[in-house]
Amino acid sequence: MKKVLKKLLPYSFVYIGVTIIFLALIVGTYMLPNTRIRGHVAESVALLKNEGLGYAPIFQSASATLDTHTDALILNIAMNKGMQEGESNIKKAVENSFYEDSSKAGVSSLENAISDNIINNHEYSRYWHGIQVLVRPLLLFFNYSEIRYILVIIIFALLGIVFSMIGKQLGTKYSIAFAITISLMFVTLIPASIQYSSIFLVLLVSMIAVMFLYKIKKENYVPLLFFVIGGVATFFDLLTYPLVTLGIPLTLAVVLENKKDKKLLEQILFIIKLGVLWAIGYGLWFFTKWVIASIILNKDAITLAINEILFRVNGTATKPVNRLDAIKDNVGYFFIPIAKNSLIAIGAILAVGLILYHKKLSKIKNIISLICIAVVPYVWYVTFAGHSTIHCWFTNKIQAMSVFAILCGIFYMIDVDKIGKYIKKLKYLKNQDEI
Repeated sequence: MKKVLKKLLPYSFVYIGVTIIFLALIVGTYMLPNTRIRGHVAESVALLKNEGLGYAPIFQSASATLDTHTDALILNIAMNKGMQEGESNIKKAVENSFYEDSSKAGVSSLENAISDNIINNHEYSRYWHGIQVLVRPLLLFFNYSEIRYILVIIIFALLGIVFSMIGKQLGTKYSIAFAITISLMFVTLIPASIQYSSIFLVLLVSMIAVMFLYKIKKENYVPLLFFVIGGVATFFDLLTYPLVTLGIPLTLAVVLENKKDKKLLEQILFIIKLGVLWAIGYGLWFFTKWVIASIILNKDAITLAINEILFRVNGTATKPVNRLDAIKDNVGYFFIPIAKNSLIAIGAILAVGLILYHKKLSKIKNIISLICIAVVPYVWYVTFAGHSTIHCWFTNKIQAMSVFAILCGIFYMIDVDKIGKYIKKLKYLKNQDEI
């Protein structure tokens, strides 16, 4: 019992510390002056109206649709109007209210909310809305269009760090696997949506953190890190594609662990441990927000949130759930024809490489754990079928972790040293012919 308590103690301290940080950040953000923020929100309406709902730039595909509705909602919440005159910033920070007009359309409601005579009429207390920690400070100086540009800089700077670290710690082939993965996610469009950017930023920082711990030989902190990643995903995300913050960093951790040539059972237990800790962090900090909201707002936010979860799991009589359709819809949105054809071509090339330059068959056990990771998104779709069906145009991105895990598994089985020796042999024969 003492050993169990000793192991739980660091998680308890981290939970308390991170919760305090979350509260301090969100309350501090809501204490920023609102006048300039509302002015820049007003400047942003014209662009949002011009793009409209269902806007799919560049690729003209339903899979590449920007979430204009939710971005308008995020800006609506950012104006910090509150639901009553004279509300405290602490209450506003927990309530996360917004104005919704009779059309219930995000952009229309935002346009009407600009008026000084309007206060908010809806609250969104079941989420932390941690993205406001980034959005509200930026709105002091920039409008929506300019924030997109800043997100491009931040995201691609982080991508540069991620690619550099993967290349140095694992090799170029894994960088290629990640490049293919994010291409299927329409990475060039992610910075154009605040909604999509929030969880993608968490993903990139999580990948950097995992690789950094392995680099400094502190991988014993990786379980604690995944516990925190789950909480940070909860803090920033509005239930878009949060599972990638588990699956892609976990795939990196597994590949890094494979260097130690662990037994298959050890690998499976490693995946289960990190997965459970991420899930506990994700769920625990969700529940924490409901408790905080219930106390500060003096209402039963927990029951309201649980009812929303039940809807996302089971749907309703008017919006019934078909779990098989949830999988089919998400697969269809993610693996569009060009994506399928590209993956078939890439798969054919890798198959040749695998046949000619594969590692010893005894090493194949190391990719079974990666296959286990690849299956998880489809378990998610079956579990949260209601949400995954309604929002399949962005929940489909969860499958990025499946692609990354499978590609890493294939690349792992290709022996780069054999390819290198073959290239050297070709160069040698060429030189001999020239002589």
